[in-house]
Amino acid sequence: MNKILIVDDRPENLYSLESMLAEDDRIIIKAGSGQEALKVALNEDLSLIMLDVQMPEMDGFEVAHILKSSKRTKKIPILFVTAISKEKKYMLQGLEEGAVDYLFKPLDIDITRAKVNTLLQIYNQQLELENKNEALAKLNEEKNYFLGVASHDLRNPLGNIITLAGFLEDECKDLITGDKKQYLDVIISTGEQMLALLNDLLDVSKIESGRLELHLLEHHPLDIIARAISENRLSAQSKSIDLNYSASADIKAIKIDVVQIMQVLNNLVSNAIKFSLPSTNVEITAEMRDDKILFSVIDQGQGIPEKELEQVFIPFRKTSVKSTAGEKSTGLGLTIAKKVVEAHGGSIGVKSETGKGSTFYFTLPVIGVLQEQ
Repeated sequence: MNKILIVDDRPENLYSLESMLAEDDRIIIKAGSGQEALKVALNEDLSLIMLDVQMPEMDGFEVAHILKSSKRTKKIPILFVTAISKEKKYMLQGLEEGAVDYLFKPLDIDITRAKVNTLLQIYNQQLELENKNEALAKLNEEKNYFLGVASHDLRNPLGNIITLAGFLEDECKDLITGDKKQYLDVIISTGEQMLALLNDLLDVSKIESGRLELHLLEHHPLDIIARAISENRLSAQSKSIDLNYSASADIKAIKIDVVQIMQVLNNLVSNAIKFSLPSTNVEITAEMRDDKILFSVIDQGQGIPEKELEQVFIPFRKTSVKSTAGEKSTGLGLTIAKKVVEAHGGSIGVKSETGKGSTFYFTLPVIGVLQEQ
């Protein structure tokens, strides 16, 4: 049921407008002054306000200004009904105060009904959309809570399975041979893959629920890059891939959560190794770009088709490009990297050309910029 408030200091105008708009699915509320209109608006759930401009004590422009200043009433559409001439300055004043349209007296019945019908339809659609968005936000919150609880509760038993399987492999290596050894290897590798997925799900749930806490400390970009190369050297060597780095001489220190940023950089470097052919190079660079530092991870891999670039940062979306040694991925690493970089005030992106390789890059503000914020 739509409630329409019509405001005019002349009773005959109110009754005329009421008769024009009366329908079974509407409640028409009348107010004879600006003050009365404000009282009604604060106590009723209105779908539309039809407001006369020229009224004693408080004109329509003043009423509209007050309505648009209140959280409760600012979204209610206002339609001015006036006998003032169609001068541009008056129309602009009304629109600047928050009105969505004008009706000029004497009213045309068909135009009046058409405008009211359209505004009610738009308002109801907006209301429905807001309700759906609220419902989706609630569902997303519940989903994040479930993911967080499930991931946390599953990590411990899964970790125990991996640890005990590894213990059996080490302690009973002379007794476990052939197919049994292969079965044990599958248990360990599958468990590690599942644990990686649970860790990523837990990270996503923390980020989306607003529980990502950054512990910012000063670090130098070269130290971060050196750590990333050290932590990824073995996987690179297994494919005869060279890891190189370079940095501009004017590189400055940055204030970051080093654990989170290392997760970002390790993800980009490990992906570069994962999707690169053997005996190629992966280069990590850092350079100053105005008040930010640009990190880039450049590979000589297979490249990503242009039409698939938009989906690389979307959760669980994978491109058609396959890893070159059968390495697995959860499809969440780049999503987490994007959220972490943006939480630091930076941005992340990718450039790629099929057959020539990819460059994943991200920016982080230098210390002075963070301190100003």
